[in-house]
Amino acid sequence: ELTMMKRMLVSTLALTALTTTPVSAHTTSSSYHRHEVRYYYYYPAYQAPTPYVRVTPPRWSVGMHATGLSTNHALNGEALALGGAGMHLRVRGYRWGLELATDVVGNEFAEGGIKRVSVPIQTSGMVYLLPWGRFNVYALAGLRLVPTNVRWDLPNLNVDQSFVEFGGQAGIGAELHLGRRFSLTADVRGFGTIRNSTDPAGKFYKDLPEGQLTPVPDKSAGIQFTAGASVRF
Repeated sequence: ELTMMKRMLVSTLALTALTTTPVSAHTTSSSYHRHEVRYYYYYPAYQAPTPYVRVTPPRWSVGMHATGLSTNHALNGEALALGGAGMHLRVRGYRWGLELATDVVGNEFAEGGIKRVSVPIQTSGMVYLLPWGRFNVYALAGLRLVPTNVRWDLPNLNVDQSFVEFGGQAGIGAELHLGRRFSLTADVRGFGTIRNSTDPAGKFYKDLPEGQLTPVPDKSAGIQFTAGASVRF
């Protein structure tokens, strides 16, 4: 009977110990070990945003155009206006471009008795002022070399002359893109050239009778218009 009472006393003490031990919401307890679970928050280091840089691969285009030019000179009393056609090759980035163009222009004066043919060869740098969308506007500036031949076939004069002019140009133009590969182009450019009259090939009126025609100055200035189409690839 005493043994039974001891057993009941031990059971009572054990039950009391279990019911009075606090249990935390974040811990698990036992009579021998205690485990804790901890949470850590990691924040990534701040990185400055990479600046956005537009990278546009160069695009090539080749095209044909009609052109006309006029200078401040006169030939046999007539204004020196020439017309013809040419072709151009361009390479373009997003805002910049390069152009190589050549034209063949000519005209007849004195009722066909004077024939002039010039071949302007031009190289220009281009800056696109409106580079986005279907309609682009650009400015250009560069150099020009103009080989020229003048044929005098008059009743009292039969002379064939050739000379070369060198100068620069600047202007503004536009492109209208009608598709991914096809566009229309137009521009206007002012130019100035000079002729080396000390060179035999540069003497504009070499072998002409004195006083028959008014000499043309060594320097000239004018304006040129072009309009055409290009294919991009």
